[in-house]
Amino acid sequence: MQLFHTYHSHRFDKLFHSDFWQFEFSVWLHVVARSFVAVFVPILILQTGFSIREVMVYYLIFMIIDVPLNFVGRWLVETIGARKVIMLGTCALIAFSLLLLELSVSWVLLIILAFFAALYDAMYWVAHIFLFIESVDDPNESGESTSLLYIVKRIAGLLGPAIGAGMLLLWGDTGVLLLSIVVLGLSLIPLFMARHIPDKPKKKHLSWKEFFSSWKQKRNYLTMGFFAIHGSAESVVLPLFIFMTFESIESVSAIPIIISIAAIVFSYTTGKLRGEGREKLIVAGASLIALVWLIRLFVQLPLLYYVTIFMVGIFSLMISLPLDSNMFAYGKQKDALSTAMYRNAFAMGFKILFYAVMTALLYIFHVGFAIAALSMLGIVVLSYVFSLKNIFVKTQEPVFYDKS
Repeated sequence: MQLFHTYHSHRFDKLFHSDFWQFEFSVWLHVVARSFVAVFVPILILQTGFSIREVMVYYLIFMIIDVPLNFVGRWLVETIGARKVIMLGTCALIAFSLLLLELSVSWVLLIILAFFAALYDAMYWVAHIFLFIESVDDPNESGESTSLLYIVKRIAGLLGPAIGAGMLLLWGDTGVLLLSIVVLGLSLIPLFMARHIPDKPKKKHLSWKEFFSSWKQKRNYLTMGFFAIHGSAESVVLPLFIFMTFESIESVSAIPIIISIAAIVFSYTTGKLRGEGREKLIVAGASLIALVWLIRLFVQLPLLYYVTIFMVGIFSLMISLPLDSNMFAYGKQKDALSTAMYRNAFAMGFKILFYAVMTALLYIFHVGFAIAALSMLGIVVLSYVFSLKNIFVKTQEPVFYDKS
């Protein structure tokens, strides 16, 4: 509770006062509800009767629908405000969960499921990240603020899978989905009450050319895209692999719990890094994750998978925390809404490439692991190219994250 208080007093009191407490409580409930079932979704689709390849096709359709909806999400935030867009996203997730309860081997239902998943993702995360960026008073505080956001959400992410695993044992997947729907419904109540949050951008968004005018911006978003490929392999392919290996859905429930523990341990210290330290951390994290994927590829030990999940939980933060801190600092100075939109659109766009390859394969696991490793090496190469550019080309890019 003290951490929750520190998080809010650090970021929100000066700007949004009590209304933003209501909004963030809604977000916290949302993360708990989502974490009940998030890791189980590909397995539940598989258990319905679809093949592994068809599960990959589902995710491909999901990502293809998602990318253009991010631009719709930006327009809706500008038109009706982020609070209402977040409510729309939450309702889409409730519809998704209800449909998952009734899912059968029907491609029509699966495509509708993908649509609701995409609508939720584009609406909720564009609007939510926009509000978070706007809430940071000083761009130089973006690292510490982002780390506190990660910690609070990871505490929610720790509770959700633990409760979800218990519900699975007692009532099965129907009980878990119903509980998630109830908590999602409760998360709407604080949003109805938080009517006075300033949730529209104060200026017109930048054009594509203006937003990506600097090499640093291009590098950040390409890095986000490569990192998203690893994220898909870690959150979809690996859980499916563990489920097929252990032949038990309960074996998968430990994954988000392990990740959350690793994140809580590592987040706060990482958020204090600035400037060059962030760039080095991103390269180190990508290199270590690439090594882990190669170990998973060649060493077939069941216990190893859980050990590496904890390791990747830490190594991923070495990329995501400094990367988000850099992006959010730039967004605070230039265009918070476009930052949130492009962050999500680039991630989903690169996932299209990943799932397109996965649908064409007979053996998705080993190739998926190899692609995830290559995506991390792509981040290392991007950082190396960026360093060379800084040496040979004098840039005029402002640095928002480091006062020194």
